[in-house]
Amino acid sequence: MRILIADDELLERQAMKKFIRENFSEMDVVGEAANGRMAIELAEKLQPNIIFMDIKMPGINGLEAIEQIYAAQPSVKFILVSAYNTFEYAKQAMQYGIKDYLLKPGKKEEISHALLRVQKEILHEVTIEKEKQQLLKEKLIRRLIMQEIDQEVVGLHQQLYSTTKTSYFLVFSAEDAYDVQQIRQQLVKQFRQQFILYEANDVIIVLVLSAIVIEKAEQLTGARAIQSGLGVPIFIGIGRSTDSLDDLPLSYREAYTASFQLKKYQKSKYGFFQENHQYTEHEDIVTQIIQGVEKGNYNETLMVFKENQQILTVDEKENLYIQIQNIFSRRNISIAKSSISSLRSDKDWHTYLNVCCMHMNEYCHSKQSMTKAKDYIEAHYATGITLEEVAAFVNLSPNYFSNLFKEEFDETFIEFLTKTRMESAKSFIEENNYSLKEISFMVGYKDPNYFSRVFKKYFRSSPRQFQDSFFEK
Repeated sequence: MRILIADDELLERQAMKKFIRENFSEMDVVGEAANGRMAIELAEKLQPNIIFMDIKMPGINGLEAIEQIYAAQPSVKFILVSAYNTFEYAKQAMQYGIKDYLLKPGKKEEISHALLRVQKEILHEVTIEKEKQQLLKEKLIRRLIMQEIDQEVVGLHQQLYSTTKTSYFLVFSAEDAYDVQQIRQQLVKQFRQQFILYEANDVIIVLVLSAIVIEKAEQLTGARAIQSGLGVPIFIGIGRSTDSLDDLPLSYREAYTASFQLKKYQKSKYGFFQENHQYTEHEDIVTQIIQGVEKGNYNETLMVFKENQQILTVDEKENLYIQIQNIFSRRNISIAKSSISSLRSDKDWHTYLNVCCMHMNEYCHSKQSMTKAKDYIEAHYATGITLEEVAAFVNLSPNYFSNLFKEEFDETFIEFLTKTRMESAKSFIEENNYSLKEISFMVGYKDPNYFSRVFKKYFRSSPRQFQDSFFEK
C-alpha cells in the first residue's frame, strides 16, 4: 500500500511516518505534503492508495484538496485528520468517500484500526477488479472462438489490450489428465506476452496477445519451451499469428485442428495445422461432405450427412465444422454468424449445411459473372459501355455488381475500363498505323482532348509526347 501524508505540521508528519513504518511492513509512505497544493501535486505524481489529509492547512485546505484529488483519482482512500471535533467537516467530507476521521493527536490504536479497515477495503476492491477483468477476458476469448465479432468485441479488445500488435491461439490437448495451473505457470515463465487461458471441451485454449510482431519461428520456440517445461505428454496446436481481430477465429480453428492432428499422428508434440492431414476416424465421410459443400451441392451433401450423422463423433463433427469454416475463410466468403455450439441437433446441421451450400453457389455464380463481365468489357471497351450495361449483361444489380467487381479484381469498374482503353491506345500508338484522333475513337473516346487528358494522367505524358519518345528510340 502506498501512503501519502498531508499535514502542515512537520512533527505530525514524522510521527505518523515513523509509526506506519514500524508497525506496517506492507505499507510504504511514499510522500509528505505540507499544504493542500502540494498534496494535489504529489497525489498525481505518486499515485498513492491512501492519503492522511489534515483539514486546516495554509492555502488550499484539506477538504478542497480532497475534492480535486477525488475528481482525478476516485479510487484513492482518504483518512481525515483534524484538531477540531467538528461534525460539519465530517459531513462535508462524506461525499468524497472519507474512510475515517481521526482527532489529533491520533491514538495509535485508532490509527491502526483505520489503516486496517482501509487496507481490507482496498484488497477487496482489488480482488473484485481482478475477477471482473478475468470475466471480461473470458468473454472476449469465448466470442472470438464462436466467431462473434461485433462492436462490443472490438471495444472489449481495445479496452483490455489496446497495445496489441499481433495475436494467435494455442490449443493444448492430452490423452490423460493435465494440470491447468502447471500450464499457466509455464506460460508465465516462457512468455513475455500477455495471454488469456480458457478451459473448454477437454482442451485448454490460450490466446496470446503481443505488443510486438511475432514470427512463426518464435511461435514454435515458445511452444517447444512450454512443452519441454511441462514434461508430460501434452500436444500444443499453434494457430497463425495475425494483426487482425477478424482473423483470430481462423487462428483458433487452425490451433484446435493442429492439436488433434498432433495427438493422432504423434510425430511431434507441438506444431501448426497441416492441411493435408485429417484426424477423424471417418475421413472418407468428412471428405465427401466437404466436397459436396465446395461444389455447392446441398442434396449430395445432405444425403451423405444423413447417412452418417449417427456414427460421426463430436470431435469428427467439430473437425467437419472447422474445415468448412476454413473453406470460406480461404475464399474470403462471409457467411451468417454461427458457431459449433449452436449446432446442437441434426436439424441444426442440415440448416447449416444448406446455408453453406447456398453461399458457395452464390460465390461460384459471382466468380463466373465476373469472368463474363471482364470478357464483355474487353470486347466492347471501344463503345460507350457503362457499369449499368455490364451489370445487366450478367444479371446483377448495378450496386451489387460494382461491389463484386471491386472485390474480385481489386479495382473499380471505371479503373479497369480505363486501364483496358489506355493499354489498347498505347498498342495502337506503337503500331503507328493510325492518327491520334483515330485512336481516340477506336478506344471509346469521342472527344480527342479528353482522351489526351486521360492518357497523360495514366502514362504521365500526352499521346503526342509518348508517340515522339517511342519513335526516337
